[in-house]
Amino acid sequence: MPVEMFRIVEQNNVLGGFFVENANGGVQSVARIFSIIEVLVAHPKGASLQEISREAHLPKSTTHRLLSSLVALGYAIQDNLTTQYRLTLKMFELSSGIVNEMDILSVAKPHLDQLSRRTGEAVHLVIQDGVDIVYIYKADAGAAAAAHMASHVGQRAPMYCTGVGKAILATQSYGEAERVWRKSAVRPLTRHTLTSFDALVEQLKEIRLRGYATDDEENEPGIRCIALSLPVISGRAEAAFSISGLAPQMTGPRLTQLTRMALETKQDILRDLGWR
Repeated sequence: MPVEMFRIVEQNNVLGGFFVENANGGVQSVARIFSIIEVLVAHPKGASLQEISREAHLPKSTTHRLLSSLVALGYAIQDNLTTQYRLTLKMFELSSGIVNEMDILSVAKPHLDQLSRRTGEAVHLVIQDGVDIVYIYKADAGAAAAAHMASHVGQRAPMYCTGVGKAILATQSYGEAERVWRKSAVRPLTRHTLTSFDALVEQLKEIRLRGYATDDEENEPGIRCIALSLPVISGRAEAAFSISGLAPQMTGPRLTQLTRMALETKQDILRDLGWR
């Protein structure tokens, strides 16, 4: 057996107690354990064996075996009282190690902290991951709206209904926007959520013209935000930041003021990144 194939077998054995004799079996087991991890990510407070099995589309016995391996390796924990499973911080430590090396975070952080202090609002930095965005930084500077927001570092959200997601999509092609829409589980998260691709396309056109996107309570009731992309030299972006606040306060002159400050911050970040 080739060395590479032997490694797959060994890894597969650690992850799920299976011993396979070919690479396809190893890939299948890795795919299965990551499907379980993705389910656990969607249930930060925990999920039962039955729920995980159903959402991962795996037999209960297989799910239990893979969960046991995750627990043994320290990536998941089972609550003794509820018997539910959830991920541990060890999983976050892996991802944070990658995020901490990203130039965009280290460069943008002081600018976003300053923006939050100046505005008194919550400021978020996100990156695109597939058809979603992932929050990689949040500064709230004691913002009044922060207590009302569900957002947190590591959280995943759809692109089609978030200001940051739409700001990123506006820098990409029609085909890319269509792919994101088609692969997203589009549903009305609030009564303001767009559920028509044609309506999204019209919004993206407006965003390109004015230079910023908005989220008018589309992702979270009572929260409104303005968002700006952070494009590379080519003009295409996979990162964006936003200023979020309570909807009744994010109107008129206040919104105009915040937009101006956000545009200044964008230029400062791009300058320090060497992209402008």
